[in-house]
Amino acid sequence: MYSFNGTFTYRLDDKNRMRIPPKFKKDLGSDYKLTFAPGGCLCILPQEEYDKILAGFGQASFFDEEAQQAISAFTARVFDVSEDPQGRIVIPEMLKNYAKIDREIVITGAATHLRIESAEAYAAKNEKMDMAAIFAKLNSFGKQA
Repeated sequence: MYSFNGTFTYRLDDKNRMRIPPKFKKDLGSDYKLTFAPGGCLCILPQEEYDKILAGFGQASFFDEEAQQAISAFTARVFDVSEDPQGRIVIPEMLKNYAKIDREIVITGAATHLRIESAEAYAAKNEKMDMAAIFAKLNSFGKQA
């Protein structure tokens, strides 16, 4: 089970490279994915979590053109991550553009994955945050023992 939590602010270098926060390295393992996600952010998924997404895609009929287009659009934007010798990863231009990232980014733990978004977008979302609504949504997931 993963426990990705916390918030980290980083700056991309001139080659669109960033570092994964050290506290997340162990749970990510050596094989993880970078892709786009709902809400205009990017997502880093451990291989196991990505496999769960792929398993869900198996429920779609091969003959359902709309479903196959959606699956293709998503998987075309999933990148295998490889770190350079200094432990940096590159954010591909298409993902950087999707998330409207310039230089400043915020990486947040989201339990099973990491979220990456522009610092500006992160600040704007937090400015409008309604904690009562967040707690209500979390409560809808069921009671914890």
